This record gives sequence, structure tokens and C-alpha cells, in this order.
Amino acid sequence: MKKNVLFMVCGIGLLGGIGWLGTRHAEHVMLDTGLAHFKEALGPDASLTYAKARPGLLGRSLEFTNLVFRQGPETITADTAELTKPDTNEDGASHIRHLSFRNFQLADPSGSLRLDRLDMDNVILPARMTDGSTYDGPQAAAAQSISIGKAQASRLHGFVSSLQSDISATTLTMTDFGAGEFSHLQADNVALATDDAASRHVTAKTITVDGVDLAGLYRNLSDGTPYTPLTGGRDIDIRQLAISGPTPLLRIEHLLSHANRTATAETEVSSAQGLELWPSIPNLGWLTLLGYDHFHGALVLNDTHDLKTGGLHVDELSLDSPDMGHMHLHGDFSQASSTSVLTSASPDMQVIALTLTYVDHGLVPKALQAIATAQGTTVQAVLASLRGPAPQAAAPAPPPPAPEPAKGRKGKKGRHAALPAPPPADVPQATPAAPQPPTALDHIVDFLTHPENGPLELDVHPPQPLPLFGVIAAIGAVGTTPEMAERIGLSVR
Repeated sequence: MKKNVLFMVCGIGLLGGIGWLGTRHAEHVMLDTGLAHFKEALGPDASLTYAKARPGLLGRSLEFTNLVFRQGPETITADTAELTKPDTNEDGASHIRHLSFRNFQLADPSGSLRLDRLDMDNVILPARMTDGSTYDGPQAAAAQSISIGKAQASRLHGFVSSLQSDISATTLTMTDFGAGEFSHLQADNVALATDDAASRHVTAKTITVDGVDLAGLYRNLSDGTPYTPLTGGRDIDIRQLAISGPTPLLRIEHLLSHANRTATAETEVSSAQGLELWPSIPNLGWLTLLGYDHFHGALVLNDTHDLKTGGLHVDELSLDSPDMGHMHLHGDFSQASSTSVLTSASPDMQVIALTLTYVDHGLVPKALQAIATAQGTTVQAVLASLRGPAPQAAAPAPPPPAPEPAKGRKGKKGRHAALPAPPPADVPQATPAAPQPPTALDHIVDFLTHPENGPLELDVHPPQPLPLFGVIAAIGAVGTTPEMAERIGLSVR
């Protein structure tokens, strides 16, 4: 009985050893086959070297150490890499279900990228013809671009040549990366630093983007291919955004933006809560002149951009600051984008119609005091000069000349008796000037004198479109040139 058990155990061990040897042989056969398929998927212009390659479980995957991949000017290296065996789709593209790297590095003319860990699912490599050239069919743009179903990365560091900028993030998740795809991106602890003369530094706690063609953006940055936004919805959510140079420039606690684009128009609703702006930003140098070290408040923008005419309809541009004031603007502009007035020092926005409402929270007294100080006078004198001299009362009409005495008969003493004087004609009396309706300047000065009684409401309807900054300058010149109000179609309430 014991001998039978012994022989049975030995037989099972022998069969297991033969099975193990057979499995290892099959795995190596599958390794060779998998390597051949993988190299074929990469194309004849690609070079793949490694220190060691071994098959995964049952030969369903390939594992490499010290991997080096080169294709044209692009080089990829990794300490370890693992990928499932590629499958070939009907259109000739190679499909890799899972791909992972440790200490991944990429370098090409467009920049460089280094990741501690990178995991990708459903990777589709560009389709290739039998001679190795890329596919040139109806879907050529998509077929010639890599497609990634999902990617997760940790400790990202990169350099973008076209922007001369370093970028980093602790974690990054991306889905649906491919030509013409609505991608999703979420990154944590993002930092961007430019290497140019401006030397800008941008940081954000989290960035979430939905509905943007990230593959198209990558192609634009890497080879200059024009980027066309997709039609449909787009969402951006950024928390704790900060931009600085030698000094702080901008901080936003929470930035939200939703846009919907069609073939003819794009509507956008954006808000910036916890907004802080410093005087180094173009058009904000006046902050220090009024005694502010920086602006803090909130912004809301709701607009529609006509993609065919370039026209911009602003439903709401609201800017609120607790120690300055609240401004609400709506109107129509031509030759504009929704961001040009916020980012350009000399925007080309042309005003067609504009309505502005302003409630003061302390800005007006500071502005008047700054003007008075610059002129070496008082606030009251500044307001008086804006209002101009008081109208003079009409001078009374001169009295009519006295009538000459008439010759009459002599009296008892030989004198002629004077005839009675004719009744005086009606003498025109001075009448006060008819009251004139208050002008735009009158309304503005009234508001400046008592801003607490606001709000101030301005309507601008120029006879023809005028540059935005020209309209602002014209409003500022109304005090010295009152006729400027008529030129720009200004009315004040």
C-alpha cells in the first residue's frame, strides 16, 4: 500500500514537472509570437530594445525591464513595462488592452515627460498599411493618432517646448483621449512655470476639464496643427488657481466655466469666486493710485459669441468688490471674444450698445481724493469744476427814454402849463430763464457728490461701433467736453 502511494506521488510530481516544462515552453513560444506581433504593430520605423523580456501568466502579456523604444524623433524609456498581447482591429489598428510603466520617460522635439507610474487601458496604436505607411482613409486623422481609453499617472514632470514651460502634477487621470474625442482630465497639485522673459508661475490645487479635444490640443502644441474646438458642451472646474511673476498677479479660489458650442455660436457662463487681482495686470495700474494694494471680489460672465460675424452679446458681466463697488454690464460688441477685454491691454472690441449700472462701496471718494491731490486742490473744487459755472439770470431790459415836456399855454405867471404825460407803454420785465433738463454731466456729478444715493446708470448707443477703450475715454472726457456725450450716444440716469 505504501509503495502504491509513493508511486502515485512520484507520478503526479513527474506529470507536474512535465506540465511545468510544457507550460514554460508554450509561454516562451507565445513570448516570441507576442514580441513579433508587438513589433509588427509598432511598424518598421520603430526600434525596441530591452534588458529582459518574459511572458506573463499563460503568455497573455509581455513584461520588459529597461525598455527603450524609439520611433523617429521620439524616445520612450521605462525601468519596467507590461502590456497585454496586441490585437488587430478590422481597420488595421493595434489594440492593447492594458499597458503599464514604472519610471516612464518620453522625449521628442515637442518636449519631455517623466512619470513615476503610468497605467493605460484600451490603447489603440495608429493603423499602418502593409508597407509600413500610416493609414490614409476617410478617418485618417483619427487612425494616425494614438487613442487611449483611460490613463492614470503619478508624479508627472514635463517640459513643453512651444510654451517654454515646465509642468508638474502629483496625480493625473484622463479618459477618452483621441482625435475628435470629448476627453476628461483631472489633475491634482498642478504647477506650470514659464522660462521666457515674463517668468510666470501658475499653480492650482485641482483642475478638471470635460468636453475638450485633448488629442487635438496635443497635436497643436507638438506640431502646430490648427486646433478646432468640438461642438457640444465643455466644462472647466479649477480650485485655488494662482498666477504670479516677480509679484502676485491673480488668485481665484474657485473658477467654474460651462460652454456650449454649435456650428454658428458659442454660449458661455463663467464665475470666479474669491477673485484677487494685482496692479501688475494690464489696465489695473490705477489701483495703487487710489490707495488699493489689490482688488478682491467676484466675477460672473454670461455671453454668446457669434462664430460667423464675430459679434459678442454679453447678457451679464458682473464685478463685485466689498470695498470698491458693484458693476453690472450688458451689451453688444463686434469683432470680439469673450476674454479679450479681460486679458488684452488694447482690446479691439467695438461697442454697438452698452448699459452699465454701478453701486459704490467706497471707490468714488478715493477716486475724487486722488484727482484732488493730483491737482493740488480739494474734492469740492474738483466737483465744482466738473459742474461748470452756474447759469446767469437774464439781465433786465433797459427803461424806455423819458418823454420830452410838451409846450402849452402860459399861466398867470406867464408859464406854459405842461400837458399831462401819455400813459407809459408796457415796459418788458426780466423773466427768469426756463429751466433746462439735467444733462448727462449733471447726473454724473450728482452721483459723484452723493454716491450713497446711487446707483449710477449709463447707456451708450454710438451712431457707429466705437472701440471699447475709446468709449471709456469719451465718458471720462465728458467733464471737460460735454458735447462728447452726444457723440457717443451717452445717456445717464
